[in-house]
Parts: sequence; structure tokens; C-alpha cells
Amino acid sequence: MDSSKKGSVISVCSQKKRGEKRAIPEEQKDERYYERRKRNNQAAKKSRDARRIREDQIAMRAMHLEHENAMLTAQNITLREEIQTLRQLILKCNKSSQSN
Repeated sequence: MDSSKKGSVISVCSQKKRGEKRAIPEEQKDERYYERRKRNNQAAKKSRDARRIREDQIAMRAMHLEHENAMLTAQNITLREEIQTLRQLILKCNKSSQSN
């Protein structure tokens, strides 16, 4: 999967509108504020890591399916050729049995 396209479909479908950023005045930045920021940063990192893992799993699954598809396509071609050969053999046998 092309890395430039990676996740673009997913992110377009699931984007939410974000609220406007508000600057917090320094006098309101207390211990509780910094604890919430720390927890939010950890949650954001956890979310990004989980998304990255999901995207990697999807890419691996797509690669596996593409490989499987190529194998099945080749098998399909081989079987179609075998059918054609067998049809020709049947026609040849039918012609030779009719002439006897």
C-alpha cells in the first residue's frame, strides 16, 4: 500500500469537527490543569499508536489478500487452459469414434 495514501480513506470518513482552541491564561494553569494536560497527552499518544497499529494490520492484510488474489488468478488461468485442452481432447475422441 502506498504510504502517501495510507489512512486517507479512514481519516476522511471519521473526522470530527474540533472546537476552537482557547488560550488558558497563566493564572488559571494550576496543578489540576497540568495533570489534565498530562493525561490528555498520554491518551492522544495511545490513540495515535493504536491507529498506527490498526493501519499497519490493514496494510499487511491487504498485502496478503493481493498475494492470495494473484495466486488464485494464476490458478484460474491454469484451470481454464486445462479445460480448453480437455475439450479439444473430447472433440478429437468424438471425431475418431464417429469415423469408426
